Amino acid sequence: MERTTQLFTEFNERISKVCEDFADQVSSKEGPTEGEMAEHFKSFRSYISANTDPFWKEEKKYLDGQTGEAFLESLDLEQTLAAFNESAMIIDDEATPYPLVDHLKSFGDEACEKLLKMVLDAQWQPEEGEDENEFFVKFQPCVAAIRFFGSAQYEPAMEPVLTRFCSFEKTQEYIADSVKVMMMGLGDKAVPVLIDFLLNRSDEEITGPYEDMMIMLTHVGQQNKQNEIYQAIRAAFRRMKAKVIAVICIGDYGDPRGIALLKGYLDRTVHTIDRETFYEALSAIRRLGGEINDIQDPFHDFTNKVPKKEEKK
Repeated sequence: MERTTQLFTEFNERISKVCEDFADQVSSKEGPTEGEMAEHFKSFRSYISANTDPFWKEEKKYLDGQTGEAFLESLDLEQTLAAFNESAMIIDDEATPYPLVDHLKSFGDEACEKLLKMVLDAQWQPEEGEDENEFFVKFQPCVAAIRFFGSAQYEPAMEPVLTRFCSFEKTQEYIADSVKVMMMGLGDKAVPVLIDFLLNRSDEEITGPYEDMMIMLTHVGQQNKQNEIYQAIRAAFRRMKAKVIAVICIGDYGDPRGIALLKGYLDRTVHTIDRETFYEALSAIRRLGGEINDIQDPFHDFTNKVPKKEEKK
């Protein structure tokens, strides 16, 4: 095997073993509860990092006695880009090795420009008749590159990547996740761009990839709340076709003004709202610190039942 292939394959095996060890720490006769799993997985990333980072300090015979870290740092730009792409196709869990990420960053904008060209030149959806699993593997270097733009704070990637992302009626979830990671990495710099795409570039009825803009804006905003973000989420809520997505975002964003917004919506739609949206709205109001005892229940699941509409004579 080529040395990079052997290195990344061995690292992937290490990650798999560490993940198994982590999962084995939660045990009970009937299996862990949802709460136990949620609490346990708060430390997932730090546990994986602590138990896999030392791998790169180990000397390898097939690297002529070098450590994995030293070997990767010895690569030139083209070799580093090739290694970056190969690692994305071999290593599970989108865990690009930190020495490789750090070394790629050292080449500055030149590396980002080459990765951006690769991303924009790539086919973003399976061709007709193409196996989806094969496409998934083939697209992984682009997934890793998009995530890298956030880590490298490469602002020029935002506009073209979001434009390409929004050019499809529906996108793959793992692509949406990678774009979200990129935008979260860019933080406050991502806010005006996301608001522009969400409110100005979408159709009057917000659907498809623009729903993902709402989700991304929510997650970016959680790190640093701004009035502009809340107002954009509020405006998008009124235009979103899938209200349940907007309701969840309002609760997740965490601005208490969302309580009145959601209660007003429930009051207006009490006879037409679907069950999923209704209960997600109740959950969001609770997360925001609001009371739900005064909310009428159109599904007769608790006390405040809604009177039936009077038939027009």
